[in-house]
Parts: sequence; C-alpha cells; structure tokens
Amino acid sequence: MQILFTEALILIVFAIGVGTLSSMVGIGGGIINTPLLIIAFGLLAINAPVTALIAAFFVAIASTATYWRQEPKPISLKVGLFLAVTTIPGSLIGVALRTLITDDYILRLIFGITLFPVALKMLLAKKGGRGDFASEIAAFNFSHLSRRRLAIALLGGFVGGVAAGLLGIGGGAIVVPVLCVLLGLPMHIAVATSMFIMMFTATAGTTMNYLLLGPESFYALLLYGLYLGVGMIIGGQIGPRIARKINAVQLKQVFGLILVFPLVKMMKLGQLWLDPMGESFLIATLGDLVIWLAIVLPIGLLRLFQIRRQTRDTTEK
Repeated sequence: MQILFTEALILIVFAIGVGTLSSMVGIGGGIINTPLLIIAFGLLAINAPVTALIAAFFVAIASTATYWRQEPKPISLKVGLFLAVTTIPGSLIGVALRTLITDDYILRLIFGITLFPVALKMLLAKKGGRGDFASEIAAFNFSHLSRRRLAIALLGGFVGGVAAGLLGIGGGAIVVPVLCVLLGLPMHIAVATSMFIMMFTATAGTTMNYLLLGPESFYALLLYGLYLGVGMIIGGQIGPRIARKINAVQLKQVFGLILVFPLVKMMKLGQLWLDPMGESFLIATLGDLVIWLAIVLPIGLLRLFQIRRQTRDTTEK
C-alpha cells in the first residue's frame, strides 16, 4: 500500500483535530479514525483497527506528557497502573478475537452496539458540584474507593482492553465511563488517567497485531498509523490545555456528541435507510447525518429546557 503526499497530508491534518478532541475526552481517536480508514481509504474493517490502535499510542504518549506537566496533576498513577493490570490482557484477547471474525459487518455492529449506551449516557450528563478542574483534582482521594468498586473497575478495564484490541479504539470509550461512572473519579482525572492507561493498552494490542499479522502485512498498515500518529501527537498537546478550561459536564457532553456520528456511520444506518443497494455514498452519508441529528437534537433541546427551568427556579427563589 502506497500513500500519496496529498493523502498523507490529509491524514495528518485530520488527525490533529482527532487528537485534540480525543485527548480532551480521554479516548484514542479510533471511534473516528477507524471509520475514516474504512470509508475514505478503503481499508477492511479487520485491518482498520490495527492502524487506529497505532495512532492511539501516539496520542496517548503526547497527551499523557501534557497532562503530567499540568498543576495540579490530573493523572492518578495508582488508579492507572491498577486498571492497566486488566486492560493489557484484555487488549491481547481483543486482537485475537478480531482475527476470528470473518464478516466485516459483524465488527461494525459490535462497534456500534457496544458504544451507543456510552455515548447516550455522556450526552445526558448533568452538572454535579462545581465541576471545574481545580476543585475536581482537590476533591478526589483514591483511598476512599471501596473494594467493590475496585473489583468492578477491574472487570470494566478488561472489557475496555478487549474493545481496544477488537476495534482499535484505544479503550478510552469504555475506560473513561469505568473511571468516571463506576469508580467515581472526577471527569478531568478520568480523562487524563485514561490517556495514561492507553499507553499500555495500545502497546500491548499493537504488539499482538504484529505477531499475528506478520511483518509484511503489519508494515503495510503501519504507514497509515504513522501519518495519523504525527497529527495525533500535535493534537494530543492541544486537547489537554483546552480540557482544563471547561467543566466536567461539558467534557462528558462533548464525549457523547463526538461518539454518536461514527457509530451511526460504522453500522451503515443511513445506507440501510436511504440507500440499501449501496449505490450512493452521498445519500448514505446524508441519511447518517439525519439519524445523528435525530439523536442529538432532542437531547440538546431537553438539556436546554432543563437549564432554563433551573434558571427560572433559581430566580424565583
């Protein structure tokens, strides 16, 4: 596989945006990069996650370094290393599972069905506490976490690792909710810690991909990953700087908003609706956009109504 200069430039520029958004919300960018590689560059669904996971490694390194330089430091090393114990073997198993699945569309369905509840939960996030960066960091205490929550988190980390290896998503789409919802970590800490964990998850999954595919097949996909990686490194330094300036609820809602469209596209919902014969990419994409809007607009209107109601109640008091 050869990549022309213009294609490489497109990949790098696109990846800067993906890296920025990914590092803001604690994901590896595979939810966007995987559909891009399948839709725009013609990679098979079984190969695209290999490249997306390579790119996830680069954004994980860059954003972890940027988060670590911030004061107060939002990365919880104890939680990160603790969860990596299960995300690493999960990633290895996920890669092995992907090689056993021969139907391209089955992978797409697994991708969408797994992550849709996550996207909706984040989109429906409500404000709790101050939600700003400094207060979240000060409020968190690892020693207050119960054994039950830690056990559940380990299981969730394993599932995140499997998703990383299977779908090339870096695992953050599962790990962030595990950290935030199950363990009760503040969103800013969950995002930064997810990027730290992703370094281990992506490394394990990429190594497993290399061993299963062999040098020739792996290197054919590596070039895409390296070009994406260049952009992800740049974006991975921008996202953390933006993330600390917005509150946790906004981070969750951005997370959910970003997640919905690639899931719709991956499952070919627009094509099934408007173009079942697969004759027009534009018509299928239009269908995807309409479905995406049908999901996010009602939620947005609901949130606007709730905000106005809270404002009115506060004024009346």
